[in-house]
Amino acid sequence: MLIRRVSILAVTMLTLSSTIALAKPTLLSRQVIAQTPTSVPHPNGGKSGGWLQDLNLTSEQLQQIKQIRNQSKPQIAQKSQVIRQGQQELYDLIAGTATKEQVRDKYNQIKLVKQQLADVQFENTLAIREILNPEQRQKFADRMYKKNLRPNPPPAAQHN
Repeated sequence: MLIRRVSILAVTMLTLSSTIALAKPTLLSRQVIAQTPTSVPHPNGGKSGGWLQDLNLTSEQLQQIKQIRNQSKPQIAQKSQVIRQGQQELYDLIAGTATKEQVRDKYNQIKLVKQQLADVQFENTLAIREILNPEQRQKFADRMYKKNLRPNPPPAAQHN
């Protein structure tokens, strides 16, 4: 009987963790791009990799992007910590004797903070978008959406 309970718990944990991780992977992965540390090209011509270099940003644009990231860094770190702690608490609740309602409440708390984190990251993406010119925006969007995820090219890009 104990083995059956442990097996059920293990399957539940895997299912729940997969559900949490996969809830909105493409949305989060697109939004995280604005927060992902990258190497930044040096204005004096030094080369380094990273998606920012592909945008051919001016030094002023690079500075603005750095400022956007720095402003939200504490909030992102705090929300990430709350999520990690909440996931540990959720694990403990599932493994323990908590009621179904207690487990569901903790899950919903984590889900709310994840949405708040995604919102902060999306706002960063919008702020970065505002400092880009139209050509840079196109490259930025292509990079975020990995061209192959776009179902159809925009009308201007279609050739007859």
